Amino acid sequence: MIDPGRKRRKLFNELLALVCLCFALSLLLFIFVTTVGTAVVEEYCFQHDILLDELEWYSLDRTLRGLGFGVSAVFFLILFFALFAERLAYIRKITAGVDSLRNGQFGRLVALTGNNELTELAEAVNYLSESEQKIKEKEKRLYEEREELIRSLSHDIRTPLTSIISYTQLLSAKESWTEEERREYLELVNRKTAQIKELTDILLDGGRRNVEYFEDARLLFEQLAGEFEEELEETFRLSVTLPAIAAFSANFDVGELRRIFDNLISNIHKYADPTDVVRLSLSKTNGGVVIRQSNTVKRDRSPSESYKMGLYSIRRIAQNYGGTTEVTEADGRFEIVITLSAI
Repeated sequence: MIDPGRKRRKLFNELLALVCLCFALSLLLFIFVTTVGTAVVEEYCFQHDILLDELEWYSLDRTLRGLGFGVSAVFFLILFFALFAERLAYIRKITAGVDSLRNGQFGRLVALTGNNELTELAEAVNYLSESEQKIKEKEKRLYEEREELIRSLSHDIRTPLTSIISYTQLLSAKESWTEEERREYLELVNRKTAQIKELTDILLDGGRRNVEYFEDARLLFEQLAGEFEEELEETFRLSVTLPAIAAFSANFDVGELRRIFDNLISNIHKYADPTDVVRLSLSKTNGGVVIRQSNTVKRDRSPSESYKMGLYSIRRIAQNYGGTTEVTEADGRFEIVITLSAI
């Protein structure tokens, strides 16, 4: 993370200090070479009784100074590049980090060393890399959530559509209907059609919710329980209980609640044993509204069949209310407990 308030040393100052250090050491080497060289020559001349005139000493002094300058220059270059090699290697690391960004290889970080503009540049490269990585991960997560939403809503759309097909086939198959029966089934078809339209609108709007405030939400759950009975009473023996729920106010998306009950109904039609009792209970606790449904699983269920998609849809809706979904299936008995907390 880049810290804009952090005081940086200037890279120029560091390089200038590096040059000054190399120059000072080279100057000392120059003095050493010329001094030692002069002393060696004088000692040699003294040992061999050699006398040099002024011109010869001047020429010798120029030669020694030239030798000292050459040695010092070579030493300066070697020392400077040896000390500067670390900066060059760091620049190569930063360049490699930039190349990784350009090639879409995000998440590759440059090690931070020093405290100058190169360090700040490395921090900027790391920040961009981490930011792009997070953006890519977020895009991937949103895409997966979108795909899951589409699959979930497609499953939920199929549930009322199956009911409509069943109702229309029933209406076509039976020759004589009373007006009351016909009106009742047409009302069910209209309700399921409206539900399909609502789910399609949610799908097209990207999963937008339509949360409403209910002064007495108990009546809403009583209605949903009643529709649950209407859908199943001709095929299953039911036990629906609403133990003395007091009136309470809350915010709900009616469409989401209907999807919960539709998925329960669909799973019951597919997997429940019609010879045993299907149970549903609704209760209000301090933790929220609890929906509990259980049934015996029919023995001839295909091994490939599962509750997976319907349960995923229910779990997703429960999460919208900060709730949980607990599922158990043991000894041929299925039970699901849905808690809606943030209401």
